[in-house]
Amino acid sequence: MLNYTAHNLKMLRGSFNNSISSNGGSQQFRIIMLQGYTDNIDNSIALEMPTSHDPKSVVLAWDVRSLIEASRLKEHQNDFAAALSVAQQAETAFEECIEKSDELKADLLQHLAQIHRRRQDFEKLDVFSRALLDISRHIKDEALEATALLNLGIVRSIESDYRSAMTHFVESLAQSERVGFRSNVAHCLINIGNVYANLFNYEDALDRYEKAITDYTDVLNDNTRIAVNLNLGNLCYATEQYDLANEYFERGLDVAEKTAQNDMSAHAHTLICRNLLANKRSIEAKRHINHKNSAANHPINLLNIAEIHFAAGNTEGATQQAVNGIEAAKNAKDDTSELRGFRLLADIYEKVGDFKRAFRAEKVYSTKQVDYLRMQRTMHALDLEIRFSLREKQQRIEELTRENSFQGILLEKSDQIAQQNGQLKQANEELQQFAYITSHDLKEPLRMIGSFSQVIQQTYAMKLGGESSMYFRYINDGVNRMNALLDALLQYATIGKIEIEPEGVDIQQVVTIAKDNLHLKIEETYASVMSGVLPNVSSMQSLLVQLFQNLIGNALKFNKPDSRPIVLINAEDRRDHWLFSVEDNGIGIDAEHQERIFVIFQRLHNRDKYEGTGIGLSICQKIVHQLGGKIWVESEPLKGATFFFTLPK
Repeated sequence: MLNYTAHNLKMLRGSFNNSISSNGGSQQFRIIMLQGYTDNIDNSIALEMPTSHDPKSVVLAWDVRSLIEASRLKEHQNDFAAALSVAQQAETAFEECIEKSDELKADLLQHLAQIHRRRQDFEKLDVFSRALLDISRHIKDEALEATALLNLGIVRSIESDYRSAMTHFVESLAQSERVGFRSNVAHCLINIGNVYANLFNYEDALDRYEKAITDYTDVLNDNTRIAVNLNLGNLCYATEQYDLANEYFERGLDVAEKTAQNDMSAHAHTLICRNLLANKRSIEAKRHINHKNSAANHPINLLNIAEIHFAAGNTEGATQQAVNGIEAAKNAKDDTSELRGFRLLADIYEKVGDFKRAFRAEKVYSTKQVDYLRMQRTMHALDLEIRFSLREKQQRIEELTRENSFQGILLEKSDQIAQQNGQLKQANEELQQFAYITSHDLKEPLRMIGSFSQVIQQTYAMKLGGESSMYFRYINDGVNRMNALLDALLQYATIGKIEIEPEGVDIQQVVTIAKDNLHLKIEETYASVMSGVLPNVSSMQSLLVQLFQNLIGNALKFNKPDSRPIVLINAEDRRDHWLFSVEDNGIGIDAEHQERIFVIFQRLHNRDKYEGTGIGLSICQKIVHQLGGKIWVESEPLKGATFFFTLPK
């Protein structure tokens, strides 16, 4: 998918008119400078002449402004090296000023950040945007603050830190809307759309892109409008809305051709061709094949050519182009094109009767499809976390606004009520969202695998002979793992949704129940699970059984080969809490991974060696937190691991 943030679109003339505040001449000067690169420089500079009577200060301030404006002209001409060189001269001149204006420094920082944003030097963009954020808050310039936040969001997005990126974009959007900063509003909407698209939240991504292209098209330059239309087309293609996707691609192509954006035009043709092929319109698609240097070796274009050869019966040409497309996709780290390539290669080999190669290509496709779906699930979970976090933040803002209207004597009680209501609402929404994921998003790949198994059984079983049974086992294993993942997710989602009602719990009995639940695994591994003197606590027995069962099961699973598992369970009285330990003699955990193991879906080992869903320890952590304690691990590789957790008395 085309990544808008990587294009680093320039700010537009005339987009800052409504952001003039009451800060006086310095704000007026900045607005005029950003309105255009061909305005009357002398008149603009006159708006912010220094108030000092020191001749040296006046000259140097004038020099800084002249250099900033000269650098802007170079940036406008896309000569970034020259623009940066002149801007650095402006930095030096500013340091020599006797009286340093915060407004002038902010203007310089904003321009330096803009240059590095367009140069795609994200490390420097981060540095200058942080400095710009600090000074903009100091001088209370909301438009500059919004710009700095947008830049920082772009940096975090490039780093795939989508949680932080979204926080910056949303804050910048609110600031920009408040001061009428329309260009920044448009850029925020597009970048928020990018984050949602990367998290596979296509509905919200479409909404943000549509709003930007519909309500703010007057402040978007040609390159941006092309990119947004192609992104919209890609989202519709991903959701199999091929006719609508073609409309967006054609709009992007139209703008690209009218403005002589040759590279973007070539890319649009490539996407249109792919879309038509997906819609079984290979004759029309052939007209959009690219032979231009900018697109000829793009993985999507190579696979388009392969599909057209295949449709025409040229299996030899189709095979070669499919192999080239797969290799190009690997180099470009384009997972979706790589999947498409292996799917096509399997079809080609089947067509020519080379079932052995067809089977291998199909197996690679299936493996990569599972990995891709796992990545989608992780992104879906992150999307939920981000949306809940933003909603919670908004709720807190609204609560704070309401609380400020109450009298001081009622403030504490009102805050407690609002917090309880917010927690209840969040819990209900979270449960509904996880139920949706479980019943829809995660069921879909399971249905796909089941259907795929039926197709293979009906179509290929007789042709593949003895190998088919291995293939069916592979499919069944995938179905079983997915079911296990669904069950674990449901467990994870429901923890914390039930109100804790403390009761007297005998931990020795809890361990006994957990061992009974694991008796088959204990017998299979000849394990020894022993415990010292364990206390009675005031807690919730069902959660504690689940906790100990997961920790003991984890110890049995990660045992050293040809070694009998030994698990020791102990407890210590620590005045205001109990400290429990579950110690094993297994393979141990590297220090660098000891925090990572509690993150949902995180696995340290290949599934072929150690089974599991990557959720078990996340469930343990959530249970302990729900019960008011904390959990951690101490371990060394090949020397076993000891999991500690506390329970308050």
